[in-house]
Amino acid sequence: MTTATDDNLEYLLSHQRATNLKVYNYYRTGLSFALLYVFLGFDDLVGNVNPELFQTTIISYIGANVVILLLTLFASVETLSKPAPSLFILVADILFMTFILSASGGVSSGLGSFLIFPMAFGGSLVTGRVSTVLPAIAATLLLYNEFYLSFLLERDDLQLFFQAGILGIVYFVTNILFQTLSRRLQSRSTEVYTLEQINHLIIDQLRTGVVVISDDETPRLMNHAAERILYDPRLTPEPRLKLPEPLLENVRSWKKNQRERDILFAAREAGPLLVANFSILVTPSPEADTLVFLEDSAEVQRQAQQLKLASLGRLSASIAHEIRNPLGAISHAAQLLGESDSLDKGDLRLAEIIQNHSVRMNDVIENVLLMSRRKSAEPRDLDLSELVSAFLVDFTAGIQNTADIHSDIQTGLTVNADPLQLSQVLGNLFQNGLRYSEKETGKAKLKLIAGLEEDSNKPYLDVIDFGTGVDEDLIANLFEPFYTTESTGTGLGLYLSKELCEANNASLNYVQADTGGSCFRILFRG
Repeated sequence: MTTATDDNLEYLLSHQRATNLKVYNYYRTGLSFALLYVFLGFDDLVGNVNPELFQTTIISYIGANVVILLLTLFASVETLSKPAPSLFILVADILFMTFILSASGGVSSGLGSFLIFPMAFGGSLVTGRVSTVLPAIAATLLLYNEFYLSFLLERDDLQLFFQAGILGIVYFVTNILFQTLSRRLQSRSTEVYTLEQINHLIIDQLRTGVVVISDDETPRLMNHAAERILYDPRLTPEPRLKLPEPLLENVRSWKKNQRERDILFAAREAGPLLVANFSILVTPSPEADTLVFLEDSAEVQRQAQQLKLASLGRLSASIAHEIRNPLGAISHAAQLLGESDSLDKGDLRLAEIIQNHSVRMNDVIENVLLMSRRKSAEPRDLDLSELVSAFLVDFTAGIQNTADIHSDIQTGLTVNADPLQLSQVLGNLFQNGLRYSEKETGKAKLKLIAGLEEDSNKPYLDVIDFGTGVDEDLIANLFEPFYTTESTGTGLGLYLSKELCEANNASLNYVQADTGGSCFRILFRG
């Protein structure tokens, strides 16, 4: 299966082959001019057997090289990376060099060694069995040229044929050697590129912000988490080319005293408090880069709080399980005691108090066990209007008193949530809202509103009551476990609801309602 990474790798390899061909064209053009210079400036070194043939060949060779060089300068990478242009140029070089050898006296001139370079470049430019054709052509023409010169010059020197044979073997060895090296380098490049892409992907997916800062204080590398932490997307939507000054100030300070480890700072006004950890990144250049790890301190605290709450939940579940049996015995004994005919009114009141508090403690234990036994969410796409309608039917059928629940639900809203857990959240919010509304107005009533939030364009569901609302100094503790303002409450209902919302990729928040009461908003992020 071809992926974007495979396409990028093929693009890089194509660039490499195109660059190799351009370098080889520079070499062959320079070689042709050098041979012409030697022919004109030094007698009897080259072209001494047939000067006319040498002159015609070298001029044609220079002309062809200049034209090909100009074409390769303007040709696309895709064209130059194909094997056909490289094969054509290499075969042409072999033919031209054969004529130059013939005009200079064959292998005795020493020019046969220049054919080694086309064999070497051929091993990297043309891969596979086709590349082996090049030394075969060169060796055949070299031997044929020696036979031709032996008849033309009437010379009988077997040593020249031996040299031609040795050169042919060298051509094959050179070509095969460079083919092998080219394949290994290509395989190594593939491995290195793949590892580099994997590293980039891993770094980019980290929740911890990672920034590599060069010596001139410009970002050399920055993952998405770092961009999200350092910049406000509403103010800086363009690519981040300049780092926030508070971060740079801390980098300069840390370079002076590298003993400091975790540094707290805010990257922007009204931004989150960040925890920065610095390290020197050793590079081949004299200027060492600085590696910075960034974390949102609120996120770190939240994770620590989650670990504490998880440990507390397990401990509480164990304690609740141990308390449940004796509490049941106390409740049962208080109930039997209250049914006794020999007790006066004071003792009956005391038995009633024991019974009421036993029921309350049992509710706390049930909620604690519910937290510890909670199953993982199984979210699926749901129509919010249909879900709320079905929930209202079940909820109103299960309560004794008549409830006035007015709903304004926008149709066509799709959310991704576990219907059972979402129903549990709504049940808790409904019970609280109806109780507070009835306490304030004498009538159990609620108002439901659902739509799309303007800022995020995400679906939301508001549960609004007609009570007195929550005092501002109590809002911060509203969702904490075991926190309640009522003597009969357990303080776990809102905490459980918020945890269930988070498990379903949603958030539960409190806002002041226009009715004067409370509004609990479920915002669906998924």
